[in-house]
Amino acid sequence: MGMKPKVLLVEDNADVRRLYAIGLNQRGFEVKLAANGAEAVDRVASERPDYILLDWMMPLMDGREVVERLDHEDGTAEIEIIVISGQPEPPALPPRVRAWLTKPLTVDELVREITRPHAQASGQ
Repeated sequence: MGMKPKVLLVEDNADVRRLYAIGLNQRGFEVKLAANGAEAVDRVASERPDYILLDWMMPLMDGREVVERLDHEDGTAEIEIIVISGQPEPPALPPRVRAWLTKPLTVDELVREITRPHAQASGQ
C-alpha cells in the first residue's frame, strides 16, 4: 500500500473540524487541519496535500480568496479542491473547485467525493 492520501481540512468550526478529522483518519487518510483561509494557504505550501476540503464562509480569508491565492502559487495546480459549505452552490464557481458539497455532510459523503474518479479535462 502506498502513501496515505493527504487531506487538508479547512474549517473554522472546531466541532466540525474534529468530527471530519477523526472520521477521515479512521478511513485511512492523513489529515492536516487549518482553522481559516490564511492558515490554509500556509499549510498548503508546507504540506502539499492531495486534496483540500475547503469551507467557503470563513473569517479572515474566505474560500474564494483561498482558491485565488492558490491559483498564483507554484506547484498547487494538481491539488483537488472540494468545497464544504452551509451555503448553496454559487452560480460562478472558480474552475479550480472540483465539487461543492453542502453541509450537513457525513464523513462517508466526503470520502465518496474524495475517492470519486475524476476526469481532469472535462469540457463543460
